[in-house]
This record gives sequence, C-alpha cells and structure tokens, in this order.
Amino acid sequence: MKKEGEVITFGNLQRWPLSVRVMIGVAVASLVGIYLFYPAYPTVTGKSLWGWTWAACNSANGFLHGRLALLIFPYLVWWAWKCRQEEVVKPSCLGLIWLCLGLLLFWASMRVIQPRWALAGMPFLTIGLVHYLFGGRIARAFVFPAFFLWFTIPIPGVLGWINQHAFSWLVPLTHQAGLRLGMDVVKEEGVLSIGDRDLWIGGF
Repeated sequence: MKKEGEVITFGNLQRWPLSVRVMIGVAVASLVGIYLFYPAYPTVTGKSLWGWTWAACNSANGFLHGRLALLIFPYLVWWAWKCRQEEVVKPSCLGLIWLCLGLLLFWASMRVIQPRWALAGMPFLTIGLVHYLFGGRIARAFVFPAFFLWFTIPIPGVLGWINQHAFSWLVPLTHQAGLRLGMDVVKEEGVLSIGDRDLWIGGF
C-alpha cells in the first residue's frame, strides 16, 4: 500500500493516515469483541465464546492446556508480525472468503448452541482479517498462529479414547520391535519388561 507515493510495509503501519488506522482498529475490535465476548450461548457456562472456552478447558476434561494455548496465541501473532515487517502491505478482497467462512461457522454455532463450531472458525476469521487488510503474503505468516487456536477446542474423553485405542496397537508394536532387535522383552498388558526393568506404556 502507498501513501503519497511511499511504500507502506507491515512494520510501519503508523504511516497510514490516523483516520484509516482508527477506522480499521474500531472495526476489528468490534468484530473480535462480538465473536469472543457477545453472550451468544445463553444456555451454556460462560455464555460467551471466551467464557465458555475458558470454563471448558479444565482438568476434569483433561484439556487444561487449552487455556495455555489462548495465552500463547498473542506471542505467536507477534512472531508472525516480526517475520513480515518488511513485507509490503497489499490489501486483498480474497481475504473476505476466509472471513466469511469464519463468520458462517460463528453464526451456525449460535443456531445450534455449539461453541466448538465457532472455535473451529477462529483460524479462518484471523487469516481472513489479515489477508483482507494486509495481503496474502502477510497472511501466510499467520496460518500457524491461527490454527494453533484449534488447541483450545475441548473434546471430552479424548485422552480416554487415546488410552483405549491408540495404545491397543502401540504396545504390541513396541513389543515386536524389541524382539526383532534381539531384546529379551516380555509383554504383560500395558507393561513391557526388559530384564529386571518394567516400562509402562499402556497409558498416560
């Protein structure tokens, strides 16, 4: 983007006219504020997407790390900005495609009272905003930070499923690998014994 013949890069957005920066800031803050803090889910804990996510990412669900993902996200955004400081700003209407996809998932989540759908749409909202305002090359740097937000989607019972299914093949596979390597390995349920040492790999 240019201002009176001057090229504006992602690292010197302060060269945009103040009125443009204020307008963009208000629009983005309003959109993100509605997406995260609007009480769109009156029948669930927290009522807003942010409130529900923070409450649902708890130790009982085995998803306490989801809160950490929310706190790490701002650092990843800063990292992406740092990597693209020298990139020329080239706004693109193609970003509206991703932006609309994210908003569609938010709207659908309100209709069925399913906040997880809105969380699934947050990466598309993030990439769409960046792509629309700053261009595709800059948006590519935000793909990882955006989809990192999927770690905040609480899935009850996921650790139990892993314990029940994944380890059903992991233990015998490890046992067979040890035997083929000439190791004296004995398998008993989720425990592999090598000599006088036991290695429990049947669960977390």
